[in-house]
Amino acid sequence: MEALGKIYNYFILHQKDFFDAVAYLVLMGSVIVKLTPTLKDDNYFKGIIKFVGKYIALDKYGPGAEDK
Repeated sequence: MEALGKIYNYFILHQKDFFDAVAYLVLMGSVIVKLTPTLKDDNYFKGIIKFVGKYIALDKYGPGAEDK
């Protein structure tokens, strides 16, 4: 049980670092998908983009969309 407490404390102390890493990975994937013309990389990052769009994105319906 003590090990679980240490892991929890480590996460709490470094939570900003974890969230920053996730944000940078999403940013990198989105930029690659938008800038490259091939579908090969788009398909590679499709899972990440779908996950972000479904669970993490704050503006799911785009700018100007009304709340439903």
